[in-house]
Amino acid sequence: MRAISSNIQATNQPTILSSIRSEFIDLRLRQFITENKIRDWPLDCVVLLRQMQQSGKYGILKIVTIKDLPRGIDAATHYYTKTKEYFMWFNRQKLRYPFQRSSDRRLNFTIAHEIGHIVLDHLILPSKKTETEKYMDDLEADEFAGRLLMPKELICSFNYYSLEAVASWLNVSNSALATRLHRLNRVDLILSRKVKSCPQCGNVRFSSFASYCGVCGHVRRKGDLGIRRIFYPDEIVMDSYKRSLVCPKCESSLDCISCDACPNCHTSIFNICSDDYGCSYANSAYARYCEICGKPTCYKGAGLFTDWKDFYVTVQR
Repeated sequence: MRAISSNIQATNQPTILSSIRSEFIDLRLRQFITENKIRDWPLDCVVLLRQMQQSGKYGILKIVTIKDLPRGIDAATHYYTKTKEYFMWFNRQKLRYPFQRSSDRRLNFTIAHEIGHIVLDHLILPSKKTETEKYMDDLEADEFAGRLLMPKELICSFNYYSLEAVASWLNVSNSALATRLHRLNRVDLILSRKVKSCPQCGNVRFSSFASYCGVCGHVRRKGDLGIRRIFYPDEIVMDSYKRSLVCPKCESSLDCISCDACPNCHTSIFNICSDDYGCSYANSAYARYCEICGKPTCYKGAGLFTDWKDFYVTVQR
């Protein structure tokens, strides 16, 4: 027995998934992300599919590119019940990798769609499905692909100064991103206010005279608008004068106004440059790097901050 699945990403039909099926997709998606240790976006599904095949866990026996798939079909997946194995065929004429243009990135969604059919067990039922059932399977696979490639919290954190730029960052086509925003009822994000952010780490917290990003040390340029918008929280308790109220290293109380260092471990009460010849600027409670000179702060040098890259990954889910 074999079943065929095809990508219908461009469909104009409404999404009519029941709440039960939507919850099922979310459950399987969370399991899939955990099983494959996916922590960082954007995803490259070409790499992901190869990893799935190599693991042997998903029963993907062979991945083939051919020329003679029906016109308009990007890919097809067959399941053989006797061997419990999947065969995937991809239209060679639609393959352009690595991704460069929006049309090239369609392949990423196509692969995620086919993975969705496997993860959601669409192809293992022996009974022959009606056209309506096949259509609903394709809608669910599209929804799985959209949620996998474009997590809700992630796409709501972007500066949409360019739909193309955001779609490129996510490794999806422009139409896939527009469809995802439409289904989330968040098309308003495209016209939302743009926020100054660091092109490297997405930090949105800057003093008015900062020359460097306090989170990653990236040089600031006038008019910088990073794609990401991330609020890096304070990790040290400070007062309005940027003095630590509790020593971030030994946790001793720092209630002596005249002290410039912890009386126990001699850690500075200010988050200044770690370089003895630095500018001695007192940085904020989230700053890993000095906003004035770009050197690491003394608190970063003492290992008192979460690595910004770890935080950057965590907030993508």
